Parts: sequence; C-alpha cells; structure tokens
Amino acid sequence: MSETTARAIRFLLLAFLGVWLFFTLFPFYFQLITSLKPVAEINRMIPTFWPEVLVPGNYAGIFADPGSLKALQDSLIVALANTALSLFLGTLAGYALARYLKGPVGENLAFWILSNRMFPPVAVLIPMFFLFDNTPWGTDSYFSLIVLYLVFNLPLATWLMMVFFRDAPVELEEAAYVDGWKPFQAFFRVTLPLVLPGMISVAMLCFIFAWNEYLFANLLTGTNVKTFPVHIPTFTQGSQTLWNLVMAFSLVAMLPPVIMFVLLRRYMVRGLSLGVVKG
Repeated sequence: MSETTARAIRFLLLAFLGVWLFFTLFPFYFQLITSLKPVAEINRMIPTFWPEVLVPGNYAGIFADPGSLKALQDSLIVALANTALSLFLGTLAGYALARYLKGPVGENLAFWILSNRMFPPVAVLIPMFFLFDNTPWGTDSYFSLIVLYLVFNLPLATWLMMVFFRDAPVELEEAAYVDGWKPFQAFFRVTLPLVLPGMISVAMLCFIFAWNEYLFANLLTGTNVKTFPVHIPTFTQGSQTLWNLVMAFSLVAMLPPVIMFVLLRRYMVRGLSLGVVKG
C-alpha cells in the first residue's frame, strides 16, 4: 500500500470518526444549552444553538420542588438495592451453573434463565401490577420495584457471572482444596477475586437498568415512592412543558451513573473483555 493511499484511508477514518462524534455529542450539547435557556426562547419556532440569555437559575429551580430531591433519592435506593441483590444472587447462581451443572442440562437451564430477559416488559405489565397490588407491601413501595427489577436484572447477572466463572481456572480451586481450604473459603478467597472485574461490569449494567427504568416505575409508584424518570414529566406550567427544567433535571440525573463509570471504567473494560482471549 502506497503512502498516498494510507493517508487517504486515514483521512477517511478520521472524517468518519468526526461525523460520528458530532452526532453522538450534539444531543448532549443541545440538552445542556436548553437547560440554560429561558422559557420564551425555548418556545420559539426556530431553535437557537446558543442561549441569548443564560439562566443558570434553572438548576436551582428544579429543586424548588422538594419532590425532585426525593425522586433522586428513591431512584438511588431502588437502584442500589436491586443491584446488590442481583449481583449477590447472580454470582451464586452463575457459580453453580459454571461448576456443578455442565453439559446439556446446564446449557439448557442457562439459556432458559437468559430467555426470561428477552421477553418484552410490556407483555407482563398488567399481570405484574395485579400481582404486586395483592401483596402485603402493595405497589407504592421500594420493595415492589426492587423485586420486580430482579426479574430482568437477575437473568442477565446469572448468565454473565456463569461465563466469567467458566473462564476462571478451576485448578486454582482444586489447589486450595489440597491445601485444606473449605469450598466457601476457596470461593471467596480464590475464585471471587479472579472475577471481580466481571462483577463490577455486571453491577454497572444492573444499576443502569434500575436507574433508568420508566415503564414499571410509572405503573407501580405513586405518592410514597416516585423515581426520577416518573418525576421528569411533572415539570409543567399549565399545559406547557418546561423543557429547560426537564433538561436540567435530566442532566443532574445523569451524574450518578456517569461518575460511577468514570471511577470504575478500568474494571468495566477488564470485565467486559474477561475471557475474550484464551490460550
């Protein structure tokens, strides 16, 4: 390949990346500038791509309603609790599938578990409402959302942890048994540290789903519990949607998963690539 051809290919790749970057970042840019606009500017027929008047007070305005902070708090409680339960149960189930249920039986069971994650959530929306409505804790509670989100997060956590445990060398556990360690000691002190990056990746995926979920939260929440996706449509004034407050609150709600990803990105990359290369 000649140098001219190599430069042309490099230029085309850079141009493609530039276009991709523009289309990826532009929605976030427009969301940011919209959160800083006054209401009158937002309602214009021709949009502006930079605020004529900056209104940083919109971010203070979203918390003028005490329900905004409560919604973020409810989302955090539900997401963290569901993530912890999904990771705990998924780790145990994944280890059992990887070590004790091998062959066709284990594969079929693992696929059946994952298939529960494939069906559309709207298909079970009404049955789930009646199910939780007839339980002692009712629909408007943390427990209802935490348990319901397990239906979707636990199969994913179990499947991924099974894959991670299969890639962990079983010989290290056998060596620990030879040294006199009990199965629980070998599991917690030998195997679990090997799949720690994978566990963090699973935790991130479960947290993001529970944090952003709207469909079931809109159905099962009410006055006692209301997550932030359900709270966003309440930024209205009469029949008018206050898009500047909606965008400001959405940006604030993006911070927890973004901060978590920035802090744990090293483990996230290692976890998602765990077991890719074998040799």
